Amino acid sequence: MTKILLKNGQVGCALGLYDADVLIEDGKIVNTFDWGQKHEVDETIDCKGKIILPGVIDVHVHLREPGQKYKEDWTTGTKAAVAGGVTTICDMPNNVPPILTVKDLEEKRKLVAKKAYCNYGLYMGFDGKNISEINKAENIPAVKVYVANSTGNMGVGTETIAELFKKCNKFIVAHAEDEGMIKEKALEYLAEYGARIDDDGKLIVPKESEIDPSVHSKIRSADCAASAVKFLCELAKENGKRLHVAHVSSDQELTMLLEYQNLDEAGQPRITCEVAPHHLLLSDDDYATFGNLIKVNPPVRSKMDLFTMWKALKFGEVHIIATDHAPHTLVEKEQGYMDCPSGIPELDTLLPILLNAVNDGGLEMKEVVKLCCESPAKIFGMKNKGQVEAGFDADLVVVDMEKMFEVKNEKLFTKCKWSPYAGSTFKGCPVMTFVNGELVYKNGKIVGKKVGKEVQFEKTV
Repeated sequence: MTKILLKNGQVGCALGLYDADVLIEDGKIVNTFDWGQKHEVDETIDCKGKIILPGVIDVHVHLREPGQKYKEDWTTGTKAAVAGGVTTICDMPNNVPPILTVKDLEEKRKLVAKKAYCNYGLYMGFDGKNISEINKAENIPAVKVYVANSTGNMGVGTETIAELFKKCNKFIVAHAEDEGMIKEKALEYLAEYGARIDDDGKLIVPKESEIDPSVHSKIRSADCAASAVKFLCELAKENGKRLHVAHVSSDQELTMLLEYQNLDEAGQPRITCEVAPHHLLLSDDDYATFGNLIKVNPPVRSKMDLFTMWKALKFGEVHIIATDHAPHTLVEKEQGYMDCPSGIPELDTLLPILLNAVNDGGLEMKEVVKLCCESPAKIFGMKNKGQVEAGFDADLVVVDMEKMFEVKNEKLFTKCKWSPYAGSTFKGCPVMTFVNGELVYKNGKIVGKKVGKEVQFEKTV
């Protein structure tokens, strides 16, 4: 049983920073100690001038395996995770084929076992008719429901979603956009390009090569998202269910969520939400620079919405930051608007973005710990995750707040090898990442083995 001492660092928690050494043994945190205490250890790592944080928990990623390994696989995706300070991920079910049955889930478990550099959980999806399968599933973070179609075309009707809330025994995570409103707006805003609906109900756009990508933010507008949020919150309230709304992006959605906010017996919110980095950094003004590279669902919003999302983080109205890491190849993203898939890869850059915000005064380190470590673990019922405390898993990231991180496409670990932040420099970045007590990433290189394990989830309904 290897003993490792991380000495002379500052430890981060949801209350702030404090000076402490961290002792690790057999994959667990033994305890934190005042600087200078003597311990018999196998290895000592000096963290002077650095901060020791709980490993980041990203509850929203798409690693594309099974079915689309050419975009990302579990080895490249989890390398990107640990490089970005992420020690636990929850992978979405919109694979090819989608994860809809217990058999699908077990096959995916076998497929990804021993391929991951970080810990992981696996969602199941909802297709409108698989509630019994969902109820039989064991040890999943939640069931994912798409109110509108996104990557994978798993959008389902409102009637079946109502049934899910009535009969499902699992925590529900939702992609909240109104499919009917999106279709109406697509016809409206693509009319100048000759848009029409053919006899099979398919949208045809004869002049699609001329489409300005910025139309995406008009078609999938904030009111489309707010409408779906209201619908979901009503169902959650009516059925006494907990609900987590993914990638909230606008003031309208937040306003709706706050109307339905209520607490459970433990004082925790029954309806929670997350924000993605691209909804904190990119606005609809950026289409002029990036075009379809920043096509994402829900889309980037106005600069005013960006301000609203930052304010919501400060006031505790958003509970989690999660990447919605959604890699596609550059060839795919360089297609015209109608053919270009939606999604942005962000695992490599997650913690550098947030540490830069701390250096700029936009966030405090204690807020980063709460949003990225403690709250995800609590909301999703992850055992022994999210804190630097005795008995917790030794999932840790050591960060250097002075080190500059320049985003270079060729240096990224994600298989797709591109980022909208390429050319940007962030101040503050991970320099070491430990997963289950093992050093897996150090100073830009993968140095460890694939030690990731499936997370154990407590029931969160």
